[in-house]
Amino acid sequence: MFEVEVVKFYPFELPGRRGGLVGYADVKLGDFLLIKAVRLMKNRYGGYYVQMPTLQSGDRNYEVVEVLSKDLLEEIRRKVVDYYREEVKI
Repeated sequence: MFEVEVVKFYPFELPGRRGGLVGYADVKLGDFLLIKAVRLMKNRYGGYYVQMPTLQSGDRNYEVVEVLSKDLLEEIRRKVVDYYREEVKI
């Protein structure tokens, strides 16, 4: 498994009725991969989830990065949420 590290976080609060965008994170996986613009979203129940970067083509969005491992995706989510709670949220 790769070591997951949040390199930078860009707060971008955009509240919505059902939650909303909290910010963007640049996430490093070991010394192999840097994923830029991972979105941290807040759901209407107060929980957090991440969305990988997307590319818009016409009226559809396509994921640029797809994480195939549920464990790795959960680790990314956990690191981004922890970073947000400790370093950004007042």
